[in-house]
Amino acid sequence: MKRTLVALGVVMLAAGAAHAQSADVFEVCKGESKGVVSGKGKMSIAIVYPDDFPAKTTPAQRNTAGAVLAKREKAKIVPNVDTVAARKLVEERKWGDQADACDLAPGLVAVLGLKHPNLSTATASVECDAAGACMLHYDLERHGQPSKDRWVRYSAPIKGDKTQTKVIMAAAKQIKPNGEPPNHPMAGLASTELATGKVTVRSDVDGSLEVDRVMESSPAFAACGPPGRKAHDVRGYYAEWQLSARGGTFQVSVKPFAGRDPADAKAAECLKKAIESTKVACPRDGKPIAVKTAICL
Repeated sequence: MKRTLVALGVVMLAAGAAHAQSADVFEVCKGESKGVVSGKGKMSIAIVYPDDFPAKTTPAQRNTAGAVLAKREKAKIVPNVDTVAARKLVEERKWGDQADACDLAPGLVAVLGLKHPNLSTATASVECDAAGACMLHYDLERHGQPSKDRWVRYSAPIKGDKTQTKVIMAAAKQIKPNGEPPNHPMAGLASTELATGKVTVRSDVDGSLEVDRVMESSPAFAACGPPGRKAHDVRGYYAEWQLSARGGTFQVSVKPFAGRDPADAKAAECLKKAIESTKVACPRDGKPIAVKTAICL
């Protein structure tokens, strides 16, 4: 049986042999992380209201926005009971009721994606300008789609008091696509250039987006770049390691990609220690798995 992690978009890294030692590590890093959901089947949309949303949310209000988004995206809405169940599993650091706890909890999107393999999330917000005019936004992330199709913002003007549920409901009925949300997260998405000193990680396990994000945000990885480099001097490394049943890392090996600078060997040893100290969500089936990772920084 193929051992997999659950996914956020299902994107293959460059090619089947992307992580062979002969592959160009920089091209791998420019590609996408494998997503947390497969992207197969009819899309499901989960509506997300952050704690600082100005109006009280109600089932009727959530359903108003959900109905519009579902119609435009040809999708269905994730029942709130599914979201609640997934949140409970995340709190318990589990993939399922009968699973053992991971050292690090899997993400909510990954867990919710077990039941909704073509999951999208629509995060609500209200934005007001200096004159007091406000817009209602729903930033939709299609977790099962490639970078170019991942993000879209739905918007409508708010006419009235933004703290009133009925006013938000009226605006929600009018939301329309409004381009991509500004400054949306780019972690795991495809890029055309790699920045010196910025850690980019691409692993070959299904659902590696969450693994890659953990490593990219770790100060231990950022500290490994060779010192004294000039601009546009990005270094590449290949790592092979084992992911334990609980989410620990072991049997780690890191090698520079075509590196001739002695500093690359020191950076590789630093990255080895960084991986060894990292914990990620455990494999969904609770069995150890071999992982290959491209690292650019």
